[in-house]
Amino acid sequence: MTTTKSLAADSGKAAILGLALIFFTVCTWTSYARWANFEYRTFDLAYYVQALWQLIHGRFEVSVEGVPLLGNHVEPIVFLIAPLFLLFRHPLVFVVVQNAALASMGPVAFSIARRLGLDRRSAFLLAGAVLITPAAGYIALHEFHPEALTAPFLLLMFQARLRGSLRAHWIWLVAVLACKENMAVIVAVYCVVYAIIERKRPMAELRAWYLWPTALSILWFLACVKLITPALNSGNIDYLALYDRLGTSAVDILLKAITQPHRISAALVQSLSHGNLLWALLLPFLTLPLVRPHWLLIAAPILLQHLLSWRSSEWTIYFHYAAPLLPVFWIALAEAAARVDRWTPVPLPIRRSLPFLVIAACVAAQFLLGPVRDIFLAATSWTSGEQNRLRKTAFISQIPSDASVLAPLPYLSHLAMREKLYSLHYVLKGLKTLSRSTYEAPPPTDFVLIDYDDSATFDAEAGYYHPAMKTVDARVIPSSDQLLHQFLRRASWTASSSNELTLLRQGKPATDVPPVNLASGPIAQIGTGTSLISIAKSGDELTEQGLEVKMNWTFEDPRDVFPWMFLKLTSQNQGYAIIISKGLSVPEATSGAYQESWHITPSERIPEGDYGVEAFFVDNTKRVWAATSGQRNAPTPLLAPAISLGALKVTVGKHSN
Repeated sequence: MTTTKSLAADSGKAAILGLALIFFTVCTWTSYARWANFEYRTFDLAYYVQALWQLIHGRFEVSVEGVPLLGNHVEPIVFLIAPLFLLFRHPLVFVVVQNAALASMGPVAFSIARRLGLDRRSAFLLAGAVLITPAAGYIALHEFHPEALTAPFLLLMFQARLRGSLRAHWIWLVAVLACKENMAVIVAVYCVVYAIIERKRPMAELRAWYLWPTALSILWFLACVKLITPALNSGNIDYLALYDRLGTSAVDILLKAITQPHRISAALVQSLSHGNLLWALLLPFLTLPLVRPHWLLIAAPILLQHLLSWRSSEWTIYFHYAAPLLPVFWIALAEAAARVDRWTPVPLPIRRSLPFLVIAACVAAQFLLGPVRDIFLAATSWTSGEQNRLRKTAFISQIPSDASVLAPLPYLSHLAMREKLYSLHYVLKGLKTLSRSTYEAPPPTDFVLIDYDDSATFDAEAGYYHPAMKTVDARVIPSSDQLLHQFLRRASWTASSSNELTLLRQGKPATDVPPVNLASGPIAQIGTGTSLISIAKSGDELTEQGLEVKMNWTFEDPRDVFPWMFLKLTSQNQGYAIIISKGLSVPEATSGAYQESWHITPSERIPEGDYGVEAFFVDNTKRVWAATSGQRNAPTPLLAPAISLGALKVTVGKHSN
C-alpha cells in the first residue's frame, strides 16, 4: 500500500514537472521568436540588459531610461542575474531565468495542494491551472520584468508557511521584497492578516513568523520611498502622477477618498468596465477565490494600485502587472477547493469534478483572452518572416558595438549592450515618463535608427507620437516630427533608407551629389519653404535587386512642415491598392538643397503583377491623431496633390519578404 501511494505521488510530480517543462519551452521559444522578429514593444528588457551590462563594466548609468538601476523601481533581485549574464551575454538570459521561475509555480503549487489535503489528481489539476490560466502566459511573454518573479516567490513563501519552515519563509519573503518596492505592502498585509488568523499561537512564534516580517516590510518600504528612490530617480519618473485624478499627493488622495469618494468609485468603475485584470484572475478559477476573502484582502493593495491608475495597461493581464496577484488568487482557489472537497453535504461526484471544471475554465479562458493566439502566430510566421528578420538584423548590424544610438522600442534590447543607448519614443513624445516636464534630448548620437512601420514607437494612443499640443499648464509641445527634426538639426547626417527602415550616421553627407536644377521650379510646394523639385524611380520593374526612388528637395529654415511619403500601388488588373510608407522626408535637413534616395526591396505585401504608382505626401501626425481620436472617416491631410510615378511591374514577391 505504501509503495502504491509513493508511485502515485511520484507520477503526480512527474506529470506536473512535464507540464511545467512544456510551459517553459513554449513561452521561452515564443519570447525568442517575438524578440528575434523585433516585436517587443517596451523598454523593459532593454533597461535591465543595459543596467547589468553597465554594472559588469563598472558603470552605473542606464541611458535608455535616464535613471540608474534601482532608480526606476527598487528591484535588487536583478543583481542575482548578473553572474549568469556575465557568462552568457545575451538579452534572452533574462527571459530564460524569468520563465524558468514561472514554470516552477507548477511543482510548488502541486506541493501546496497536497499539503492542503487534496488527492494527487486534484492537486495536479489545480497546479496545472496556475500555468494554464491566461495571466501566467502573458506574464511570461511580456519581455522581462523583476515583478514577474514575485509570482513564484510568493507561492514558495506560502509553501514554507504550510511546511512550517521558518527559514524558508524568511528567505522567500525577503526575495519578494527584493522584486519591487511595492511588494512590501502585500507582504505586510499578509503578515498582519495571518497574525490575526493564527493569534492563538505562542507570541514568540507570531513575532518570528509575522510581526518581525511586518516591521521589516514597513522599514524597507520607507527606505525605498524616502531614501533610495529620491536619491536615484531625481524626478525623472513620477509614478504618483498615475493617480493625479484622485489627488495631488498621497495624503491628498487619502483625504479625498473620504471627502470625495466619487473620485475613487469613478476610477474603479472605469477600470473594472474597460479592463480585465480582476475578471481574468477570478473567472478562470470559477470565482472560487471569493470563498476565501482574507486572500482578497491580502491582494487588495496591489489590486487597487492598478485599478485606480489612469494608465489603462495596468487594468489588464497583458503585461506583468498580474504577477503578484496570480499566486494569491491561486492559493485562495486551492484552499476553497480543499474546503469543498471535505464538505460532505456536497455530493462526491461534484466534489471530484471541481478540479476538472477549473481546468476546463482555464482552457476556455486561454482561447477567449489568453496568449494562445500569439503563440500560434509566432509559430506559423517564423518561417515566412525569415527574410524580413534577416533584413532587419543586417540593417542594425551596420551599427558598431561601441557607437551611441537613438533607436525605436523594438530594437532597444538588440542594441542594449552598449554604454549610450536612447529611446526614440522619448524624443517623439517630448516629455518625461509619467510627467509634464520637458524631456531633455541627449546630444546627437553616432547613429539614429528609425522604423517607420513601428507602431509601438509611433503610438498615438500612448501619446508618444502626436501633432503640436498644449499641456494643462498652457505650454506648447511641438509635433513629434518637429521634435525629431530639432534633435537631428544639431549635427550633419548621412542617411540610408530601405523600405520602412532609415539609418542616419553622424557625419558630413557625400559631396558628389549632382546639383539640383531649380530652373523649372518645384513639382510640388509642400508648405512654406518646402519644395519638391523632382521625384523619379530608377526603373519600371521591381526585381530581387529592388529599385531606387530619388527625390530632390529645397528647404528654408525654420522648417514648419515635415512630409511623410507614402507610395500607392494600384493593381492594373484587379484594382486593389497597396500602401507603402517611406516615412519622413529628410527630417535632418535644415535649409538648402537636398537629395534623398529610397531603396525599395520586394515584399510578400506586393504580389507579382502590374501596378500604377502614385506618391503622396501627408502630415502624418495629424492623420494618426485623428484616427486615435475616433475620427476614422476624417480626410487624409494631404500636403500636396498625388504625384504619378508611372507604371511598375513586380516580377518577384511570392518567395520574398
